[in-house]
Amino acid sequence: MLDIDHERRCEPRLVIERPCKIFDPRARKYVAGCTRDVAPGGLMLRLDRVVPLEPGDRVYVGIARTRRHALLHADEMVEATVVRAGSMAGGETLVAVHFPQATPAAHAAAA
Repeated sequence: MLDIDHERRCEPRLVIERPCKIFDPRARKYVAGCTRDVAPGGLMLRLDRVVPLEPGDRVYVGIARTRRHALLHADEMVEATVVRAGSMAGGETLVAVHFPQATPAAHAAAA
């Protein structure tokens, strides 16, 4: 089980729920989800199914600009590194990702 109550970020976070998806290059699959919160350096995502991700895994993240903008193109995806991940009751996965630098995706989600 993932410990989501322990604060690990240095940057302030905004609670924002927007449709999102990740691409896992190892599995070569997209997984839909929703952002839980956003910070300049990363995101916490809730994915709709169990995904075997580990800290250090590289993924690509896409965030809808609005709740209605659910169709995301490959060129809108941003590379991120998994910081922590864990399965939750109900067959979902919580994933915390870090961006190598502050990215337009995080700023767009916060806008």
